[in-house]
Amino acid sequence: MSMPETNKRKNLDVLRVYAPSRGNLAIDMETLPRTHVAEPVRKPAPRRPRPYLVPEKAPEVRRRTLADILREYKVAPKLGFVALAVAVAFAFIVMLSGYNDISAAQKRINALDEQVSRLQSAVEKTKVDYLFSIDLGSAREAATQAGMTYPAVGSEGR
Repeated sequence: MSMPETNKRKNLDVLRVYAPSRGNLAIDMETLPRTHVAEPVRKPAPRRPRPYLVPEKAPEVRRRTLADILREYKVAPKLGFVALAVAVAFAFIVMLSGYNDISAAQKRINALDEQVSRLQSAVEKTKVDYLFSIDLGSAREAATQAGMTYPAVGSEGR
């Protein structure tokens, strides 16, 4: 048993791998899946060769300067921030060294104050020793050497 020709064609058209157009099949339009037929890819137009520039008519090429490059990369704000950070760090180091100098001077002052207090206590001790160094025996000897004597009892006329 063989199939009639129309049935063979219908089955073969439905089984095609590529997307059939809706107009070339003799079957019901509702049974076909909705497919989009791809448009052919257009090739880009060939590039025209550039005309040869005569050296005397060539445009003047402006060289990029360092200022242009720095402006392009916006270096000024970045450098400003780095300079500010370095200035703050330098101020912090100067402040710490100032505190270090102040603490060293305060240490020397405290050492001198301690030495002054020790010397003052030694002076006070020397004054006390001086005041109590004169005893009665040495005073009597000094008086006798100077010709001082005690008055005799009854010689005065009582």
